[in-house]
This record gives sequence, structure tokens and C-alpha cells, in this order.
Amino acid sequence: MNEEKSIDIKNAISSIESDVKSLEKQKEDIQTECLHKEGFDINFDEKKSIKKFCAVCKTELGYASKEECDKFLGKKDNNV
Repeated sequence: MNEEKSIDIKNAISSIESDVKSLEKQKEDIQTECLHKEGFDINFDEKKSIKKFCAVCKTELGYASKEECDKFLGKKDNNV
């Protein structure tokens, strides 16, 4: 790869990283305005832990309870 191409790639990556940082800041600002009162969704986070997320703004609200995890994973109640 020639030097000019390397510089173009480096500049493109820097621009994308800057855009991502700006978008993350915008997302954070919007999420701080949410009251998190419209319920929550259960899903995996980036580390594959089962967490609660605001149903509106997708802010992480904490870990799901054992019962919520079981329901999310589709486990049947063994006490029936």
C-alpha cells in the first residue's frame, strides 16, 4: 500500500472516530433527559450479562433479577 493511500485511510478512520464520539455524546445527552418511567426491556449487554434497559432510551438500568433472567431465557417454572 502506498503512503498516500495509508494517509487517506488514517484520515477516514479519524473522521469516523470523531463522528462516533460526537454521536455518543448526543446519545448521552438525550438519555439524561429520559425519566425511565415507561418500563424496561431485558437483554444482553456488551459483556453478555443479562441487564435491564429503559424501554424508551435504552439506558442500562441494572442487572435483571433471577426471575427476569429465567423468563428472558425462556426457562419453565419447575415448581408447577
